Formats: sequence, structure tokens, C-alpha cells
Amino acid sequence: MRDMGGVRGAESCSRTPFRSAPWGEIISVGAAEWPVRQVMRGSEEKPMVVDRRWDSIFCSGRTASYPKGQRVFLKGQPGGSVLRVVKGWVLVTEPNPDGTDTFLEIRGRGQLIGEASAFSGGVRNANVEAICKTIVQVVESGRFLADVERRDLMKDLLVHAQELHRQSNVRVGARGLGVRSSLSWLLLDLARTAGEPLISGIPQKTLAFALGVTPRTLSTAVSMLERRDAISVRWPAIRIRDERALRQLARCGGD
Repeated sequence: MRDMGGVRGAESCSRTPFRSAPWGEIISVGAAEWPVRQVMRGSEEKPMVVDRRWDSIFCSGRTASYPKGQRVFLKGQPGGSVLRVVKGWVLVTEPNPDGTDTFLEIRGRGQLIGEASAFSGGVRNANVEAICKTIVQVVESGRFLADVERRDLMKDLLVHAQELHRQSNVRVGARGLGVRSSLSWLLLDLARTAGEPLISGIPQKTLAFALGVTPRTLSTAVSMLERRDAISVRWPAIRIRDERALRQLARCGGD
């Protein structure tokens, strides 16, 4: 697994004193008020449910804030900690020898970063950057692994990792159906991560990079989804208005 696996969860249940550190600003953050269940109009799927199984591991961890564009860590850096996103989004990429980056994943609220290096005891195996202002909870790798084992959560962690890989494979397969299908699947995944129909904080340029298209091509696809009343957009926020319609567009393909 890469340092990008995720599991959904709720936000911090504790407060930590303010101080600073080289890897990010540690701040005081109370429990965020997120909806436990959300249902989008026209949805035939189960309501989005916030997974709270990981609260006990991260609620007493320190909390760090990263501004937009700040690197959380780089591939090859020492591990030593596992992070869970409390608010915001991070971009996970693979650096190439020619200086370019390959898109891997977008990770958001409740999802983990850095658990792969915790399991391997090795270095980070991907670059992670804050897409917007992002708040994370941090626990040391040893404590994370001990708590996962003690609370018998290893199976749950592996199941979630498999689900994330399945979603990624679906999105990759959707690329063969066209930009509209790829965008629809990506928005559905991001809404599930957010735990609500509103996807906020991801710029148009980042979504275009994730889909491997130009911002202009993305803009055309977004406009089509808006005309179908599947979404409404006010960058950098996208609201899913009709999940059933978006799923139909995701499956039928077309540019």
C-alpha cells in the first residue's frame, strides 16, 4: 500500500495546546461538527455514513495545519508517523525522473496518510501536498500499530484499503468512457469522502490534473453536468444535486 490509504472517520475529540514544529503548525482544534448521515436527492445508494471506528486512535493525537500548497512530506523522507485528515484535502503524487508528477490520489476528511511506511518501517513512498488549508491529526507509527492491533482493527484497515483501490480502478476504467464519465466517478468518490454532497476546496486545475485533461476540457465536462442538473459549481466548491443522475452519467460514458 502507498502512503495514501484512507479510512473515513470523524474529527478530533480533544484539544491540544498551540505550538509550532518544522513539519507544520500545531494548533488547537475542537471537535468539528460534521453530519453523521447525508442523503443526496435521487440517490439509490445507502446514505453516506461517517466512520467513527478510528476516533479512539487519533482523538488524543497532536493536530497540525498545512496551508494551501505546502508539502506534508516527500517520497523518500523518513516515516515515523501516521496522519488522518480532519479538514481539507491532500494531493498524493509519484515524482518522475523528468521532474513531473504522476497523479495517484486525492485524500480527504477521515482518510489516512503515511500508514504504508508505518507498516513497512521504511520511508515515505509518495509525495503529499495540501490542496487547500488542511488540518490533520498525527500519531506516532508505533502507537498507531499498537492501537490497531489492540483494538482488532487490522481487518477493517485492510478492507478499507481494498475499497479505495477498487474505487481507483473504477475511475481508471472510466477514463476509457470519456471525460464526463471519469469526472462523474471522481466527484462521487470525493463526496463519499467528504461525507456530504458539498465538495469544497479543490481547485479546477487540481481536478483537471487528477483526470489527466486540460482545465478547458474539464470546464466543458463540468458545464455539461451542470446542464443536466447533476451538480452546481462555484469554484472551488462543487455541490452534487442529484446522485442518481450523476451515476447514470458516470456509467453511460461520452466526452
